[in-house]
Amino acid sequence: MKLVKKNQKLHNPDSPLLIGEVKEGDVVKEVDEPSYIDPQVRLF
Repeated sequence: MKLVKKNQKLHNPDSPLLIGEVKEGDVVKEVDEPSYIDPQVRLF
């Protein structure tokens, strides 16, 4: 629970990251990841 509260304090709504911010020295790489969401609509 302590880790959760610590991470909540690191959240910045203006940051592109979920938790924390990009800091000097961090390396950000764009990765091509396929989507695993099935586009087929199911009624039942």
